[in-house]
Amino acid sequence: MELLSINCLFIKNSKLYGLPERMELKDMGGDEIFVCDYDAIQKGRFNFRMYVEISKFFELILMNQPGRVEDFMDSIISGASRVVIRPNETAQMLTRMLEFSPEIVMPANGTLKVKEFLSLGGEYLISDHEVSGNFALCYLVARIAAGEKYVQLINFPEDMLPYLS
Repeated sequence: MELLSINCLFIKNSKLYGLPERMELKDMGGDEIFVCDYDAIQKGRFNFRMYVEISKFFELILMNQPGRVEDFMDSIISGASRVVIRPNETAQMLTRMLEFSPEIVMPANGTLKVKEFLSLGGEYLISDHEVSGNFALCYLVARIAAGEKYVQLINFPEDMLPYLS
């Protein structure tokens, strides 16, 4: 069985990086794209306009780790299909986000919150290893053999790994 995969791009200083040389976003293949927003994660500056642009061409899975429900909501409204949140989110915040949209991706690396997240109705995970539990889909940031519930992220930035723990 072949592992499904999607490409990763990233936003830094309000610019999109990771596209193959001389290629525009609209010319990339695939239906989905995974985008890491460094500005949002490291500085709390969300690139909502860029999310709108990217989502014109792809189903956008976005790692911007909003710390407020409003930022999560704005990310979804701005075109993100799914949003990767912080690994240490409280049950109260998870519940509020899930009430707005079930399209939350929980980091599953080194956290005990995964069981709580799944028990609250969460379905999507991101990890560097195979995960146990009743989830719908897991995005893998490392190359490992896995089953049909896994999607391999191609070119996931290594310096983003600490934000998954």
